[in-house]
Amino acid sequence: MAKTGPNFKLSKTAKRMTALMKNSTADQRNQFKRMMIDAEYTASIVPKSSRKERSNFTAPAPSAE
Repeated sequence: MAKTGPNFKLSKTAKRMTALMKNSTADQRNQFKRMMIDAEYTASIVPKSSRKERSNFTAPAPSAE
């Protein structure tokens, strides 16, 4: 689990879902919020590709239609 930086903002949708959780304890809300933070942060990380992978790109052949 990576640590988020000081500029990380949780989406409004996730905040709204957390606020509207009825019949849940504070622990359940905190667990859900942490899960959403991890999911959004992980989705924002772009994997680095090697230089070799970038230079070997070939465009798809045009279709014969």
